[in-house]
Amino acid sequence: MRIFSTNYRLLITGTPLQNNLHELWALLNFLLPEIFSSAETFDEWFQISGENDQQEVVQQLHKVLRPFLLRRLKSDVEKGLPPKKETILKVGMSQMQKQYYKALLQKDSKTS
Repeated sequence: MRIFSTNYRLLITGTPLQNNLHELWALLNFLLPEIFSSAETFDEWFQISGENDQQEVVQQLHKVLRPFLLRRLKSDVEKGLPPKKETILKVGMSQMQKQYYKALLQKDSKTS
């Protein structure tokens, strides 16, 4: 992916904070390799040494990630969606599908 020369990059993913720090660095490195160039440096920024430090690390991560995130609540997304509409399409089987289906049925009848 890094070989491609692009003017803009967009990353659509789930919540990266549920991943470990190295996976988060990989996502950020894809977006801005000039800023997030070293995984070791990134890991050093967010080292957890005790229980009190964990909350500080989470706050630091939120500050780093804030410019990159577009967060929407599920309820907000649902308001903008059109109502669901069900369409049932019935399509006959192709000749090849009929042959395989017939062979499967015959195989099952032989084993019974």
